[in-house]
Amino acid sequence: GEYYFLGESERIKNLDAVLEEVNGRLPVVFGCSGLSTVQSVLYARAAQKAKADAVIAMAPAAAGANLAIDMFHRIAEVFDGPIFVQNASGHSPLNGEQISQLIDDVPSIQYVKEERNPPPPHIAEVNRLAGHKLKTIFSGSAGKHIPTEITRGANGCMPACELGDVLAKIFELWWDGYEAGARDLHTRVLPLINLESHAFMRYMLKRRGVFTSLAERAPSRQLDDDDKREISALLKAVENDLNGFPFGPE
Repeated sequence: GEYYFLGESERIKNLDAVLEEVNGRLPVVFGCSGLSTVQSVLYARAAQKAKADAVIAMAPAAAGANLAIDMFHRIAEVFDGPIFVQNASGHSPLNGEQISQLIDDVPSIQYVKEERNPPPPHIAEVNRLAGHKLKTIFSGSAGKHIPTEITRGANGCMPACELGDVLAKIFELWWDGYEAGARDLHTRVLPLINLESHAFMRYMLKRRGVFTSLAERAPSRQLDDDDKREISALLKAVENDLNGFPFGPE
């Protein structure tokens, strides 16, 4: 979702760096969202050349459904692996019937990240019309609606990464039959999710020892001392649910 902060060459260079670091231990999905179909296809070609495991893309904002559909056809022409459709409000979203037809026409589309607002009923729509054709329907929206999205057909979530391990645990608890525990954890992490912003995400990653700097290319409102105190108080509710990278001091 923050693709516009990177230039073309550095974004492709970062793909190579990630692939080198991961070294086959995990699948690497490269984001091909761009300002135009031409740019998205450029990134898909780079993913093919670098041997990324899959690609994900949103259509350019306000481009319309026909352009969005054409973009995924063009991506499939240059990339041989699985494709994720990120279907988000404000980025030429498709309806459930259009998604179903697109999957028929482009069989390499195996995943959908559904983020039209409000997400839960749209996830249900995609699941009803195309769920049997997909490997997974993902949600997004920072994980704000995970329990009801699971009941409507989502089997994963792609949020920002500062609390990804905690949100993954919600799914694991649910899949293991502990719905009450999953809902409890979601309730405990939700106040943090509600604070999410670019500044919040960077601050959280710095507190977890992932980032060393809070610098941004497009500076947004920074957290003040009251924000940080509130975050520290809320972190106590989930500090035992982290999988590595514990929260450090302010």
